[in-house]
Amino acid sequence: MQNIYLFLTIIKKSDEKEFVEFFLRKNVCPVYSSLCRGSTTSETLDLLGLEHSEKVLMQALVSTSKMYELKNALTYEMKIDLPDRGIALAIPLTSIASKRVLDHILAEQSTAEENHITTERKIEMELIVTICIKGNSNAIMQLAKEAGAAGGTIMKAKGTASESDKFFGVTLSDEKEIIYIVAKKETKPDIMKAIASYTNDFGTHPLVFSLPVTETAGFRLLEK
Repeated sequence: MQNIYLFLTIIKKSDEKEFVEFFLRKNVCPVYSSLCRGSTTSETLDLLGLEHSEKVLMQALVSTSKMYELKNALTYEMKIDLPDRGIALAIPLTSIASKRVLDHILAEQSTAEENHITTERKIEMELIVTICIKGNSNAIMQLAKEAGAAGGTIMKAKGTASESDKFFGVTLSDEKEIIYIVAKKETKPDIMKAIASYTNDFGTHPLVFSLPVTETAGFRLLEK
């Protein structure tokens, strides 16, 4: 499954139409969009020239060749490295349930040679995903930043279980917030440990896990 990636792009809401048109020009469809918000500290915002604004998380499944095409185009065509422009990252999939979906993606996006070639890539960054009860994200992000996180993106969500279903004391149907933090591999353990240590007024902890990120775009200023 090294040929398929989940490609995430986080941009300002005001730029959504421009980026939708970009993905359509690159024959990437469908692209799923969700409203979210940033959580960068004021100090970091001043340093990078960023602004507090509503964000949009755009998600699509892409082939390896399309992933590299998007990464280069976002950097050189869309200027995603500019301050307050956005970020993008690619997460390799380990499996996919529908062969029809897989065949469609490969047929539409891949070169013939790509289907026979896979390469091992060094994982230098990871996406930390935290799921918490609504209203706890700011406190969790503060702990994460103290542990080395530069910032994160917060998205509203809601569980689909019944009101009686619980997981480690958390009612699954409660309104939730999902926090995405991109971190360097060496800082990931401290950040995840800090997040896992958080306890709210009801004695519950957030659910936190990480995913490997093989390619990124728009992180040049943060890396500096």
